[in-house]
Amino acid sequence: MNQVHGSFEAHLSLRAEASGRVIANFALQHLKAAATFRDQVVAIESQSASQSFGPFFEDIRSYGSACIMSAAASLEALINEFFITPEGPLRRQLSNFESDFWGRKKGIAGKPTLEKYQLALEMLGQPKVDEHLTLYRDVWALIQFRNALVHYKPTWDPDRKRIVELKEVLADKYYLSPFPDSGADFVTMRSMSADCMRWVVSTTVAFMREFHMRAQIDEQKMSAFWKLETKNPRGNYAHS
Repeated sequence: MNQVHGSFEAHLSLRAEASGRVIANFALQHLKAAATFRDQVVAIESQSASQSFGPFFEDIRSYGSACIMSAAASLEALINEFFITPEGPLRRQLSNFESDFWGRKKGIAGKPTLEKYQLALEMLGQPKVDEHLTLYRDVWALIQFRNALVHYKPTWDPDRKRIVELKEVLADKYYLSPFPDSGADFVTMRSMSADCMRWVVSTTVAFMREFHMRAQIDEQKMSAFWKLETKNPRGNYAHS
């Protein structure tokens, strides 16, 4: 009976350890998903180049919105993983991890994604990313892009200030979709393009690399992210 009980406990321990490893690397899975969805948009747009707006655009929107959401999720998951990792340099600085990180009112977990990255650099004694840099502003825009899709407000909603601001921020970051007409919604229609999805993934990886260059946390972990790095079509954030 004791042997059975012991084997059961060992099984649970192994499952817990395996689950922990999966969770600890889910930022990479999100980024892989974003790259996969990007490639689908690229393929459909290329295959449909000679067509006018049609039913195929629904697939583009599905893959495009999934790319944006997955990329933003990867950014948030990565910084959370760095804080949560038991042996990591960030968690070791939190005297009461449960309260400092998970606390309902002032916990780090509840802070905006970019604020977490800046806090991490401060804790490591490294310079923060200049909030006026194009890369920082682009990542902020990407997160706002995701928020606009998740908390979508129809075009007829009178409270359009945020959408208008987002359009101004995203202008000239990527080529718009050739399929919707010029009067279509900028965020949910015209931005669903192959070039936009390339920008989304490129911007995400570029910011991760910028953070890593400063923080130098877990080179082995991050090496998997760099394998997904591709050159931005407009030359921004390019790494060989």
